Amino acid sequence: MKIHLLSGFLGSGKTTAIQQAAHVLIQQGIKTGVITNDQGAQLVDGGLFKKLGFPNCEVINGCFCCNYNDLDASIVSLCETNATEVIFAESVGSCTDIVATVLKPLLQFRPGTQVTLSIFADARLLQMILIDGASSFDDAVRYIYLQQLKEAGIIVVNKIDLMDEAALLAIKIMMQKRYAGKILLYQNSLNTDSIQQWLQVLDNSHSSPALPSLNIDYDVYAAGEAKLAWVDQLLEICSPYNNAIQLATNLANAIYTAVCKQQYPIGHLKFLLNDETKMSFTSSMDASAPVILQPAASATLLINIRVQTAPENITRLISNAIAAIETISGCSIIVNNHSAFQPGYPRPAYRIG
Repeated sequence: MKIHLLSGFLGSGKTTAIQQAAHVLIQQGIKTGVITNDQGAQLVDGGLFKKLGFPNCEVINGCFCCNYNDLDASIVSLCETNATEVIFAESVGSCTDIVATVLKPLLQFRPGTQVTLSIFADARLLQMILIDGASSFDDAVRYIYLQQLKEAGIIVVNKIDLMDEAALLAIKIMMQKRYAGKILLYQNSLNTDSIQQWLQVLDNSHSSPALPSLNIDYDVYAAGEAKLAWVDQLLEICSPYNNAIQLATNLANAIYTAVCKQQYPIGHLKFLLNDETKMSFTSSMDASAPVILQPAASATLLINIRVQTAPENITRLISNAIAAIETISGCSIIVNNHSAFQPGYPRPAYRIG
């Protein structure tokens, strides 16, 4: 069995890469499963993979390292129910120290399993943080970002299709200087050739017990996570004018606009419309996926927001956006589930130095 771990900061495109890679492998007859992970309990990406029909499990309420036993149980479940040959396991984007707390325990407790680790980085955020020095994220949040890159064996610089040639060349020169000892891939995860190249690298990569564990300051790590607000809501939009899908789309865009207006640094904003259509915004992206607008009296909208501010600020922002949409449209919006918090101190179940 092969377990491909993915880490990398919020919004780096890990989910899209998994979706495309799993599709390629399943078409080849390779039984493939997905494990998603989040600090919260309501996962947009988990819902998306369910809708796509990929065998999948969720590790919720904490990262892989703190919930290692849940990760292992998910691996067992996929193997028993699907005879899975390849598993993509996507760690929550605010997590680091994966080598010591996940990769090495997997190698120790599951001998004979091939385990790889790919660290994803949005090319535009790389430029902002490492070249321009323009990122508005707190120093402790940037510490997590840099530690993720430091522990990588494979770095996937993603979303290169959104960069011009000069900017991409500058990133390549910078990455070669800073991370010359690592495998560096430059990828558009919506391009089949890019995905095939990544899969080939993974297939040729042997498990790497030689990857060094980080010498990490857990107090700074914890402080960085605590800077980020985690807000999850499940909404039901009811419209007497059969335009609930349009209103759900308007609400998602209104929330993103309000976050930008407040200048809260964005990890990611994810919205899942009617359990099937995903809209996503990051710190360097200002457009959502197209939504097919159809008449509907009601619609559901699952919201996952990860931004640098206090949770109550995001909760109030969403409430204001809901009230504005209701006033303008005459619809009613019901909050069925709500969770708002900041991640606690990371306490790995295992750590192999």
